[in-house]
Amino acid sequence: MLFSQQQLLSDTRIWLGHNHEDSQLIAIEDTYTLSLDELILSKIEMAAHRVLMDASWSMLVPGSPIRTRLAWRDSPGRGMAVLPLPDDFMRLLSVRLSDWKRPARIIAADNPSVCWQSSPFAGVRGNPSRPVAVITSYPSGMVAELYSSMAGPSVRLVEAQYVPCPRLVDGFINLPEPLYHDVVALVAQLTMQSYHTDPICGQHCD
Repeated sequence: MLFSQQQLLSDTRIWLGHNHEDSQLIAIEDTYTLSLDELILSKIEMAAHRVLMDASWSMLVPGSPIRTRLAWRDSPGRGMAVLPLPDDFMRLLSVRLSDWKRPARIIAADNPSVCWQSSPFAGVRGNPSRPVAVITSYPSGMVAELYSSMAGPSVRLVEAQYVPCPRLVDGFINLPEPLYHDVVALVAQLTMQSYHTDPICGQHCD
């Protein structure tokens, strides 16, 4: 859902106003090098990123679709597939190939079980019954290595959903509606932290 930066500014100010110790923040916006609104705006993307990374899967689905084409390490439809991830990729929610019995278990490249994906034994590495997706980085960008398939050239991508990195674009940011107030709360907390610790602001605020 799209939320305007003006709504975020207003709701963050309300949140700050309800905190007695930091209610003085509301009066400083035109006094110092950084206005209060500028300080709040500088925290929105950071707060949204943290909240969306920590949120449960159920709060983020269905996410945005991935429509890039698969590449194959060996022959098409056999072994490991590589799914290029969008440039604004932040978090993979689900991925499934047509010969898999279920969506993949998604793991990071530093997960200890990654080493098992190179095993020559089909029952050890990810397979159509227990597929695994490894999020890793290639020189070309972020990818999901998909282990693995056996059905041959007919294999296709049937589902892939991800969370884009949240960005303010033309004064709006796209956020899951159930997480909006969590983002506002974190924006306010980060604003207060900067207000008390920033060397430029701190000389006036303390």
